[in-house]
Amino acid sequence: MTPAALVPAMPHLLAGDPAPSWAELATATRTVGDRLRAAGVDTVLLLSTQWFTVLGHQVQCDARLRGRRTDENWYRYDYGHLDHDLAIDTDLAHRWADEIDAAGMQARRTLYEGFPVDTGTIVATKLLDPHGHGRRETERSGARPFEYALVSCNLYAEPSAMAAVAAAGVRAARDLGRTLGVVAVSGLSSGLTGRWITPAEDRVSDAHDRWNRKVLDAIRAGDRDEVLAMSPQYAAAAQADSQFRAFAFLDGAGVVDGPGEVLAYGPVWGTGAAVVWWGSDSD
Repeated sequence: MTPAALVPAMPHLLAGDPAPSWAELATATRTVGDRLRAAGVDTVLLLSTQWFTVLGHQVQCDARLRGRRTDENWYRYDYGHLDHDLAIDTDLAHRWADEIDAAGMQARRTLYEGFPVDTGTIVATKLLDPHGHGRRETERSGARPFEYALVSCNLYAEPSAMAAVAAAGVRAARDLGRTLGVVAVSGLSSGLTGRWITPAEDRVSDAHDRWNRKVLDAIRAGDRDEVLAMSPQYAAAAQADSQFRAFAFLDGAGVVDGPGEVLAYGPVWGTGAAVVWWGSDSD
């Protein structure tokens, strides 16, 4: 089974003084990275709902993404300034784009200096692969960083289209003989708290919390059909992040047919967030 995970996208997981739930979510995301390495993964097929587009499906084709992102919402905080240094599997990226085109969709190959990598991608990859964000650190540690294949989240694409995009990526990876992991970077409910709070005040509203737990219970049970069926209502009732396209992407990759292990669940500034793992270590 291809190992896979759903991980959060909010930068609060990198805070120097995190709320308990932020720290728990960060630790669980690091655990996902450890499990991907233990599975021998060399390339991570990754969708972040924070890299959103409206025309076609963009695939990142720059071999090295380096720079600093200042988050437009959280720039006043220590976790609002994010350095990144990512290695991209360009052979897989181009093959993935070809597969998307061949499936009757439109792939856009992204390659330009200074590309603004989104917060979700940076946060997730920093936690999944801490050494991969600095070549010197990697050399000192002896660890080999992951390479990534990144695709955008089309805001106007149906969930079935996002599933088809994921399936195209898996086909491309299989053709190239990659040992693949699949990661979707997304939140659950999106009821952001619209005022300053202390970390200790962070919570998910009762209504959104009930929906998040209902969805996570179905994931734990391995009932992908139920999750997909309830997703439209979940999106409407709990403002699910990007209409929960992340799960459709994971489904298209063929990685959610069995039970998912919920490693962590909790609030991030009023939104719902979870770390879920599918793989040999799942319960």
